[in-house]
Amino acid sequence: MLLLQRRSRRPYSTFSSLQLRCPAELRANAQWNTSASSEVTERLMFDSYCVVPDALPVEYLTRLRHEMETLHKSGHLWPNATHILQKATQTNTSDTTTKTLLLEKRDIWEIELALLDQIRDTTAATPFLNDFDDQQVVSTKLRHVLPTWLGLSGQMIKGQYNAGQGACFPLHFDTYGDDGKCVTAVLYLNQGWEPQHGGELVLYPLVVPRSRVVVQPQLGTLVLFSSQQMLHRVIPAFQPRYALTTWLYHSPGPRFKAESDAFYRHCHHRSRAANAAAVERVSSDKENVLFRSMVTKLLRSAPFRRHLLKLMHEQEWTQSLRDSHVHTEAFGQYMATHEHELQVIEAATSQVLDTFRAKDGGKTSRLPRTKEELMHRVTDKDSQKFLQSLQLHWF
Repeated sequence: MLLLQRRSRRPYSTFSSLQLRCPAELRANAQWNTSASSEVTERLMFDSYCVVPDALPVEYLTRLRHEMETLHKSGHLWPNATHILQKATQTNTSDTTTKTLLLEKRDIWEIELALLDQIRDTTAATPFLNDFDDQQVVSTKLRHVLPTWLGLSGQMIKGQYNAGQGACFPLHFDTYGDDGKCVTAVLYLNQGWEPQHGGELVLYPLVVPRSRVVVQPQLGTLVLFSSQQMLHRVIPAFQPRYALTTWLYHSPGPRFKAESDAFYRHCHHRSRAANAAAVERVSSDKENVLFRSMVTKLLRSAPFRRHLLKLMHEQEWTQSLRDSHVHTEAFGQYMATHEHELQVIEAATSQVLDTFRAKDGGKTSRLPRTKEELMHRVTDKDSQKFLQSLQLHWF
């Protein structure tokens, strides 16, 4: 796991001891102020994620947690639901219509912090949540350290409550790029979290196909990852769980692709370049060279990379959808679409493999023919070493 060094924890403070201290004072000495540096930039840009422990002071985090608890108890959180646009073709005509499916999560409640000003309940004051949003506590630092060509602009922050009765999130990407989300930053507000409580965030970086990065939602842990490219989920939680999620949006300029290509082209100083050479020396026969060339081209295509992940985790993905949603009629319609998409992706993958095989002698080619053969080759020991050395464009 890409984990920055953890400071020794200070004892948890009680709410009563903090009542007279303002938000700015409590977060003045935040580790995030110094850890948001070139190290965070390198890990996020080159590995697509970074974990920062103890990002903010315990006292500040305790107040954020208390205010989220108050909002929940006073009825100001809303059930989490995903809006899915589904296209349908009329049976009597060729016209295509679009309808919205509302997919409800089980026992997940949330609020967008920008809407806090609309709450008139004087018993639900939120000075620390307002500070976290207004002062852009996470995003301001990221804008200073991440490359300017990313075009980072606005933000949205949601506070989230998981009731702890097995509620979870399915495997998903936060966006497919059409809404401008670029970086996701999740800050956890849970004191004394234990492994038996579940509720961990699980990241699936493609470079280690059979591995996953598991992050406990401990108080003060901040997890950063690519909104568009990092597959992730939350496993069932059996303890009430609070988090604040910041999404940083971007408005890429006309030279975004050229700047991104140049940025990743100049990353060869990293140790992965040496690892790649070592892997090549271990096994450099023609079959492996051709396979690696094919995989490199495929994985450097962001859409295909996402499709490959969906195939790689097909069963877990499907089960996680069933575990996390209320089983309504709309959910049943969505699952039918999900199964159809898997079939389309598998067929498209077979066509792509046929194209590569045709360029390598057709029937005599040793390149994978089917999805199953591709999965087997991608997850073997040599391929894992190669994938760990392959630098992908995460942004």
